[in-house]
Amino acid sequence: MGTDNNLTSLAGTWSSGSGAVVTGPGFADPMNNNRPFIYPTNTGIAYSFTDDGYFETAWYRFQANASKPACPTAMLYWQHGTYSVNSNGSLSMNPLPFASDGRIQTENPCTPQTAVLAEYAEFEMWDTWEIKIDSHHEAYSLQAVRADVGKLPRLFLTVRPPTMLPTTSLTAVFNGSVPLL
Repeated sequence: MGTDNNLTSLAGTWSSGSGAVVTGPGFADPMNNNRPFIYPTNTGIAYSFTDDGYFETAWYRFQANASKPACPTAMLYWQHGTYSVNSNGSLSMNPLPFASDGRIQTENPCTPQTAVLAEYAEFEMWDTWEIKIDSHHEAYSLQAVRADVGKLPRLFLTVRPPTMLPTTSLTAVFNGSVPLL
């Protein structure tokens, strides 16, 4: 898989599942350290890409707790940066030059500090990725594979041009993590 056999441009916003998780101002406000996330109705992931090399990522996931089923951990994270398609067809996403903008929030109703916010900046690489037509949904679908986690959930093109926050530095350096009110 790689850029040669993709049916359309990567540019746009791609979302998993019901499409509840999107990038842009409908998901994150990294300048607001009291309420940096707008909670979607369902979990999922989203990626947005521009034609000129910028990306944005939004994830909302739950991690089960087998020993305490009533105590799952919710995780929301958002970041943006630059991306490039490498000569071997892989895709690299680098939070630079905006690494201080990314945020991750974890919540667990069973811990003394139920919500914690911290900076988030993680390099990501899709070893393989492919865009094709999903005949069931009659839409472009994007399937990516990361060596560290395997196949990502299938993403569907939801909008072009992409829905993103500005592709500039949005925040001052954020130091550490803080409990949320």
